[in-house]
Amino acid sequence: MKIEKKRNSLKKGIMVFTLMGLLVVLLMVLLSGFKSKEEFPTFQDVDGKIEVMAGEYKLDKQAYIGDPQAPVKVIEFVDYKCPYCMAWNNDNFDKFKDKFIDTGKAQLYIVNYPFLGPDSIKAAMVGEILWRQNQEAFWEYHHAIYKNQGEERTVWANEKFLLKLIDDYVPHGNSKLVEESLKKLEGLYEVKEDFKITSINGVASVPTFVVEGDKYVNPSLEQLSEIIESNM
Repeated sequence: MKIEKKRNSLKKGIMVFTLMGLLVVLLMVLLSGFKSKEEFPTFQDVDGKIEVMAGEYKLDKQAYIGDPQAPVKVIEFVDYKCPYCMAWNNDNFDKFKDKFIDTGKAQLYIVNYPFLGPDSIKAAMVGEILWRQNQEAFWEYHHAIYKNQGEERTVWANEKFLLKLIDDYVPHGNSKLVEESLKKLEGLYEVKEDFKITSINGVASVPTFVVEGDKYVNPSLEQLSEIIESNM
């Protein structure tokens, strides 16, 4: 009887010891993952006073496509994590370009409104960096990130993903230079400025289009076409 009790006690001890060992290993794995977790920049990481007035969009600093002499200026506010922005771009951009950009009727500007997560800011920063590298690289990236968009509620637009995206889909971009620029937080001031432009002009969601000062939230291509044509 005593031998049996000792055996049971020994088994319990081994089980407790094994469980504690597993917990220690699990804790080490979790801590390791936490330490290696990517840190994302915030707007507090960049200095510089930003002055923006209502009705001002700083178009001379924004990525654009189309003839500067086009009679209608169209401004689109985007977050690269937004599924509605993705849908608008993937479904409508080529048709919009054929109808208005290539014909010289309109010029399109992109303004960042990165509010869906910490990686929204980094995705926007990469766009700003690529715009300075090569305008074609920006537009290649703009379309590629929508084609490869992750789940809205997950932090998917990390540096590793974005640099690989450039390598795979942005032939006019240089991922090594982008990586160096990100380390120096280049592009962050411009993204912060865009965010203030968005706020001061009362843009609350994306995609929002501004045509001649009027805001239109996620319009269909047909609706946007009528708006543009009425302003020509």
